Amino acid sequence: MLGETRTFIICELSQTHEGSMSLAKMLVKAAAEAKADAVKIQIFSADELAVPSYKYYSLFQQLEWPEVQWRELIDYTHEFGIKFFADVFGTVTLAMLLRNGVDGIKLHGTDMRNFRLLKALSDIDLPVLLSIGGGTLEETKRALSILNAKTRKPPIVLMHGFQSYPTLVEDTNLNKMNYFRDQLGLPVGFADHIDGIHQLNFGLCAMAVGMGASVIEKHITISRTLKMEDYESALCPEDFVDFVAKVRELDSARGKYSDELIEVEAKYRASTRKHVVAAVPLKTGMVIKEEDVTLRRAHAERAPSDQEEVIGKRAEKDYAINDIVNAETLK
Repeated sequence: MLGETRTFIICELSQTHEGSMSLAKMLVKAAAEAKADAVKIQIFSADELAVPSYKYYSLFQQLEWPEVQWRELIDYTHEFGIKFFADVFGTVTLAMLLRNGVDGIKLHGTDMRNFRLLKALSDIDLPVLLSIGGGTLEETKRALSILNAKTRKPPIVLMHGFQSYPTLVEDTNLNKMNYFRDQLGLPVGFADHIDGIHQLNFGLCAMAVGMGASVIEKHITISRTLKMEDYESALCPEDFVDFVAKVRELDSARGKYSDELIEVEAKYRASTRKHVVAAVPLKTGMVIKEEDVTLRRAHAERAPSDQEEVIGKRAEKDYAINDIVNAETLK
């Protein structure tokens, strides 16, 4: 899931399907055609998520599907060769997803203190995205201790970001992402929730990638004009295609985590490298002093580029000013 050269892109469906399987499948297909790595959707039972008097309880009931439908959507997603992630809000939903081939789980910030759910997640052999939006460092540390973050093999990714319909750019606070990374020593990701038509709807994610985010989560909607659930920060399918392509272009700029020169860099180095040349006329037999030579760009192969290679040695031929000093002619 995580790598040094490729950002893991999650297409966030959230609740924008509004309970329609056909719409959910359209969104999965759009994510696959955009070449996202995974889709993610919020899966719950209303009773796991809220009390009946909660203002959105009836909406949550409308979005509930029986297990057979979730299995259908998971299988459909896998047919496209992409992964299926889910937000879960209780152990019953988690168990259902594990029975049906879910590829990764996200724990919403609202469940950071849900110790029963955290304990259940500690036993699964799947990646866990841990939302730190609206969370504190201390409660995150406590959640990580329950998740066995230090010993488990599947990655735990700290996901920064929150939805405020939409989140303002000035409220994004990307530095929190890196603060948690530095304090906890875990990979980080960014769940982008700014306005889907904001001029920075890609630039903010580009900044997050540049700051070290290895996972990017972006909402999708079938049409912004329909104003369906969670449309505020979502991209329409054609814009999501462009979004993924831009992130992949950013990925191409990452390169290798080493000092190994790539071919074009080596050519640049060779064409701009300075070599040791005579700063004054040098006569045969002279012992070369520091002030006798300097570094200047010149066309040469295997010529000294470090003055210390020639200082203190004796010239075995004459050199005019700006002649390249050849180490093979020194004694």
